[in-house]
Amino acid sequence: MVLLVRKLVLFFIIGLLFVPTAVGARDLFDAGLSVSGVYDTRGATDSEDFFQGMGNGDNWTIGVGVHARLSIVNLSILAILPNGASGGYVEILALRPSLTFDIPLVTDRLYLHLGGGLSTDFSYEEGLEGGTDTHINGLPLESISFGNAVMSSRIHAKIGLDVLIGTAKLGIFYMHETAASLESLSDGSGWAQLEQTRPDSKIGVMLQLALF
Repeated sequence: MVLLVRKLVLFFIIGLLFVPTAVGARDLFDAGLSVSGVYDTRGATDSEDFFQGMGNGDNWTIGVGVHARLSIVNLSILAILPNGASGGYVEILALRPSLTFDIPLVTDRLYLHLGGGLSTDFSYEEGLEGGTDTHINGLPLESISFGNAVMSSRIHAKIGLDVLIGTAKLGIFYMHETAASLESLSDGSGWAQLEQTRPDSKIGVMLQLALF
């Protein structure tokens, strides 16, 4: 999977270098909205499974996001719509807040962004009539506080490439989902889990428009 992601990134860079763009100096601050096509890798471990999965519409969904950038620091929240059941639960919504840093590769044109964030999943228990038993990160809604929701959210790493085209941004990103959470890190058991990849890692193609 790592080799495959590297190849995708290389092809994306080569393609972007052939895109004619007229980009001026980047503002210190901007904020905007985005829409993404998100591919759930479903734990694909080789290139054949990966590309076969891309041809399955059930592995794709839509994400909408809000973004704010100050200099090289980006804060974003991506809301991913459901595309199926997982682990006995039916998905309602997946939230992926991330903090990333922009690294210019081609000044005012191509940027690498690196960082990470939390993965919070909303679902209801599969098979329950009406689906009223809502869960956050697998925990019943009525028994979880905001703090519990944050601490139980898994940690993800994020890497991507963005090309600026005027006030728009076109990007590709890989979201690496780990088994660790803030709670497991705080009690010392989660550091090893940072190396454990969950099967719901995602690749996305994003179009972002700056509002101001």
